Amino acid sequence: MSELHAGFGNHRKYESLDAFSLHGTGAVIESYVAWIAPPRTPTALFEDAMRDAHGDGRSAFERLYRSMGAVTRFGRTARFDYLTMIGKTGVSDIEPGSPYLDGATGPRKGAELLMGAGLSVKNLDLQVVELGAALNVGMQVLEDALCNWQKNPARFTPFRG
Repeated sequence: MSELHAGFGNHRKYESLDAFSLHGTGAVIESYVAWIAPPRTPTALFEDAMRDAHGDGRSAFERLYRSMGAVTRFGRTARFDYLTMIGKTGVSDIEPGSPYLDGATGPRKGAELLMGAGLSVKNLDLQVVELGAALNVGMQVLEDALCNWQKNPARFTPFRG
């Protein structure tokens, strides 16, 4: 029998593959399935969110983002990245209406560097939303850009995932 060797990216570097840990892979999968609530399918979950939001993809994103708090180990970054990928891949027409800086570290620091320190998270979110509208750029692009840029504002460093 071969052994599974797996690693995690930077955002998941402290995760565990231990199936029996309270916060390991088994607990994450179990809570994710409970969030979907079978016999409902993931597709039906996203359709329900869009219906409940009257077709507003940003409102549906918000509803799903908040409800994903029930998924073990899915904090701000995991929820934001997961749901933006659902939108980007066309599984559902959801999109973030803000960069969701509350609870963020890198993107919040980037927003503070750009917009000025001392602003509340709510005001930072609003400023980034205004910037996105002016640039015609979505929140996922800006959130990633702010996070990457704050690592070294003086020198461009390509993002590699």
